[in-house]
Amino acid sequence: MFILNQAVSLVSVPPGSFIYHIVGLFALEAAFAISFSQYRRAKESEFGRFALAAGAALCLRVILAILAVLSIFGLANGNLLLPPLDRAFSLSTFLLLGWAFLSRSDDMTGDIVLSIGLILIAIGTVVALVLWSNVSASGIYYNNSTHDLLWVAPQVGLLLSIIVMLLWHRPEDWDLGFGIFILALSGTLLHLGFALNTQMLSGHISAFTRMTDLAIFPMFALVVYRRVLRLTVVIVDADESSSFMPLLESPVDPGLSPQIAKALAEIGVETNKSAAIESISRGVGTALGAEMALIWELDPDALFVRCIGGYDLLRSRKVVGFTLPVNQADSMRSAIISAGYHRLDPSTDEAEIRLLTDQVGMQYLAPALVAALPSVHEQRYAVMVLSPDSLADWNEDAGQLLLALVDPVARVLDNVTNEGQS
Repeated sequence: MFILNQAVSLVSVPPGSFIYHIVGLFALEAAFAISFSQYRRAKESEFGRFALAAGAALCLRVILAILAVLSIFGLANGNLLLPPLDRAFSLSTFLLLGWAFLSRSDDMTGDIVLSIGLILIAIGTVVALVLWSNVSASGIYYNNSTHDLLWVAPQVGLLLSIIVMLLWHRPEDWDLGFGIFILALSGTLLHLGFALNTQMLSGHISAFTRMTDLAIFPMFALVVYRRVLRLTVVIVDADESSSFMPLLESPVDPGLSPQIAKALAEIGVETNKSAAIESISRGVGTALGAEMALIWELDPDALFVRCIGGYDLLRSRKVVGFTLPVNQADSMRSAIISAGYHRLDPSTDEAEIRLLTDQVGMQYLAPALVAALPSVHEQRYAVMVLSPDSLADWNEDAGQLLLALVDPVARVLDNVTNEGQS
């Protein structure tokens, strides 16, 4: 019981309670950033729901954290505002997460349920604040009151409904979703039992729910991250791959996802050099999970390196060419004239990468991977990918995959150069 009391105090009393807010905010921010980034790349994807759910939940948690800090300094009446808002935001968060897992873009039922649910919660919050303001001054604990029960009981019902729907429909990542909502239900039931039957949970903090939240929000971010990885590659079953004809002889074990295959197939379609450079950049960037891909050309006299174009996959736009003197881009020059691939890292090539990111409009330093292309009409080219998120971390497999693409890319550039000269 002593250990349990210590755990309750850890998430209920500063500074431990601040850690709870920080973990939740960082996890939801990560889930929002990843899903929103993917949604911007593909508007029709399912990441829009996850971005909206994570973003809305993040806003609610930010409000709760701000009110908690203000109440500590006496700038807000925490005893009046925090108890109903904490319960309302918790219920809203689980409704949003359940909607992200269960709703579908081709069915409006989930959207209607979410809208009605949030409206009812908003009305209930206003009513709860009014009712609690009439009794909060009497000194009773929210955790041991019927006010708390009126929030917790619907939350138990909501979580049970989501769990049943997950088991019934088995959507993507239902297993992790099942774990998330089982944890949430366990924390809610523990809170309900201890708040009603004992005086351990004094005050208004739903300690057991907070304990499970410390695992739930990172797990939700993990679901989003796993979906991104699944979108990038698919594992091909050897027993079922006899009819699978890879577009390229990739040195890495995973096969190509349909999205990557489509982007790579478009590389050799264009006959105009400008359009070909855009399709090459989009295909290579998609294959390696990069945010941006660029095509470089070395001056015959090795006096400068010129970016002849590229594509920004995050913002879905072409990159305009620019030129850098070799004395400021020595790593780029060395990579172009050497075989194999070369990694530019902010820890060792900060000045050069900073110059590069300023040119392409990126607001942060990004690791880059460069591979020289076979000579095209005595011209030296290279292809570069940048990935600030470092999803692939530019490991050995990433470098080998980039090398596997240099011959097809060189042939495309050779073809469009020939046609341009003829």
